[in-house]
Amino acid sequence: MGAKVGGGGQGGMDEINVTPLIDIVLVLLIIFMVLTPITVQKMATELPPVDDPPVQDQPPPEAQLMVAIYKDNTLALNLKPTDEATLAIDLKRQLLGRTKEKKNVFIDAHPDATYDMVVHVVDLSREAGAARVGFADLKDEGPAQLTPEQLQMLGAPPAPVAPAAP
Repeated sequence: MGAKVGGGGQGGMDEINVTPLIDIVLVLLIIFMVLTPITVQKMATELPPVDDPPVQDQPPPEAQLMVAIYKDNTLALNLKPTDEATLAIDLKRQLLGRTKEKKNVFIDAHPDATYDMVVHVVDLSREAGAARVGFADLKDEGPAQLTPEQLQMLGAPPAPVAPAAP
């Protein structure tokens, strides 16, 4: 670091003298280095004691509505076999108290289910009050069916039988 001394009569200096600026920055750096550990220790000692927040009872989450359409065009709501009329009533009843964000119905259709049945279930869901209807592809072989023993444990009626083709 050098400075020009004396005058050559050539006019003003065209370089900025940064020596005083560096002196001030070094003094500030030393002050901050000395005060920072004290401040951190002081902050740690002044923290309030930690209390466990009170446990709030939250309502159980609402069940997700999943309509299954099987290979023979039979229907199930959340794996419980049903028919079209009962499906419409059950969907309307379960969607009634929900907010718009939670009025979702998912449809899981077997690949061999007829297209018109899938469209009909979408329409039933919309008429029942669903804000969104989505399609789920849970398994390549279609939605799972409960065995008769599992249905008895749930207290569900037996599955309706599809009418025989003439």
